[in-house]
Amino acid sequence: MTAISRAPRTNGAALKNTFVAEWIRLSTKRTWLIAIPFTILYSAILTVVMIDTAPVRANGGVSLQALGQSGGGTLAVRTAVAFTSVLILALFVGMSAGSFARGTWRASLLQQPRRLTLAAGTFGARIAISAVVVVVLFLAGLITAYLVAPGQGVDTGSWLDATSLRMAGEDYLRTMGFIAGWAVLGTLLGIVTRSVPIGLGIGILWAGPIENVLGDRLSLGGEWFPGLLLRYVVAPETATVTGIALTLRLVLYGVAALVVVSTLLRRRDVSS
Repeated sequence: MTAISRAPRTNGAALKNTFVAEWIRLSTKRTWLIAIPFTILYSAILTVVMIDTAPVRANGGVSLQALGQSGGGTLAVRTAVAFTSVLILALFVGMSAGSFARGTWRASLLQQPRRLTLAAGTFGARIAISAVVVVVLFLAGLITAYLVAPGQGVDTGSWLDATSLRMAGEDYLRTMGFIAGWAVLGTLLGIVTRSVPIGLGIGILWAGPIENVLGDRLSLGGEWFPGLLLRYVVAPETATVTGIALTLRLVLYGVAALVVVSTLLRRRDVSS
């Protein structure tokens, strides 16, 4: 948190300072040199696979028929994001728990003693960097889809019309909602455990077999498991709950996570 020189008097200025400090700390040349090529490669591979394996018609999701309609250019990318849940969770668990293990959190408190402001600013910077990566993800996926789709007989003529641009914006917002949700879960887990190995172990166990194996087989899982609810955000055609119920349940989980995080940060001896 080198950009924080002293604690500002107002919460807004404090929040801005912590945001900028975390942005500067994370957005190094090394970070972008790793994140951007990996994102392009990941997006290109998944887009190729999803278009090559798409059925001719389907009731929902990626099909050759859906790809040939407005919004088809970003459909494969938006759907593929559902496979990144464990990766997003692991990243945010690592950053959250790692800040305690490495002493970063303790050092930051010396410059910014408002704990909730510090947590909000650092989380916001991490989401902002994610937003940049998602832009690259969509651009790489769209370019890949343009190269691959015609070979499968998909008409790309409507991919840049007004409807497609609106749907691309919606797909982007859905993806950011998905990432923010998993980021909240990862941050919560990191703050609760304050241990990268323990946090990752619990997170991967939950996000992998429990969410995707047990949850898929239980009607209760499809209606209440947070990971499956977040999957519905980027793959709404698979949802087993209505849009209103999905929104209310995600908001409920978000508020519960905020209460737990704020309680732990206020009452725990986080400076030691």
